[in-house]
Amino acid sequence: MNLGIQEFERSATKCRVLCFTLYALFVASTSAATEVGTTGNAALKIGVGARAAAMGNTFVAIADDVNTIYWNPSGLGQLERSQFSAMHAEWVADIRYEWIGFAQSLGRGVTIGADAALVHTEDIPRTVELNTGGYEQDGTFDYSDLIIRVAAGSGIYKGVRIGAALQISQQTVDFGGTSKPVSKKEIRADSVNLGAIYQPPIQNLRLGASLQNIGRDPTGFIVQSSPLPKIFRLGAAYTIAIQPSTKEGETLTPEQLSAENHLTLALDFNFASDRSPSIHTGVEYLFRHGLALRGGYRSEADFDFVSHFSGGIGYASSAYQLDYAFVPLGEIGGTHRVSFTLGF
Repeated sequence: MNLGIQEFERSATKCRVLCFTLYALFVASTSAATEVGTTGNAALKIGVGARAAAMGNTFVAIADDVNTIYWNPSGLGQLERSQFSAMHAEWVADIRYEWIGFAQSLGRGVTIGADAALVHTEDIPRTVELNTGGYEQDGTFDYSDLIIRVAAGSGIYKGVRIGAALQISQQTVDFGGTSKPVSKKEIRADSVNLGAIYQPPIQNLRLGASLQNIGRDPTGFIVQSSPLPKIFRLGAAYTIAIQPSTKEGETLTPEQLSAENHLTLALDFNFASDRSPSIHTGVEYLFRHGLALRGGYRSEADFDFVSHFSGGIGYASSAYQLDYAFVPLGEIGGTHRVSFTLGF
């Protein structure tokens, strides 16, 4: 009994040390506080994968597929085989978000991954002010943000996994059809993401923490700097195995007996440099036949009450996984995401 208590105390100490280290880095990197909406590189705040979006963006402790390159690079070490994934998201105002990612184990406790994301718009009318007063349309412009990450996650050592990702973001505003030539505007930002996962001596429980977008703030499109949206995430995930129900007198085969449904519960705390702390909760019920039902709640929402919630469905086989998520955004509509993951 004493040995069990000592082991639990050691585990709790490890968890506190990991979380405090990442949080200290977050505090140090956000010493100059910013107000809501004043950070740049908004695309860095958009999560990847329909599964995570459906679960209220609670993925820092789940971190068990290739999408973890974005959410928590230490989760790469949990992948048991190579994975490729792609996502398409329909945003509001004709904004689209494309993402692809790949992860591969190198053995010896190291898994590497890489991904690329592109946020882009259609042509937008360019309005200019006239010297004589008034305004007129002069050509169009479009915006894009290309993000590339290279990441690595470790194997497990005394219940701990660690990981990091190097991240490059290239924002571009391009002009066309203008009366006078207008040069392309570009901003490049280099940053680092850090993460850790701890598996305490409690079966099916995982604790995770990540620190995103740590780097030097780039110069904006005009003159002033464009602060990176620094985010510290702290979360927990717990999975429950549920045996299939049987009818009275029914005899199940060994394969049916070994099959189980799984319920995953997740809770995340988010601390961002440009807004108040928020709580995210998510739930996933995975049937033994592969169908998954998901839902989520986010305490922060910029629109009506319904926009706090999200939901989605998915299907997973031994070779692939297909997921869909819907996130409402009040009167302006909502976002749809579809992602496909292939394991081999």
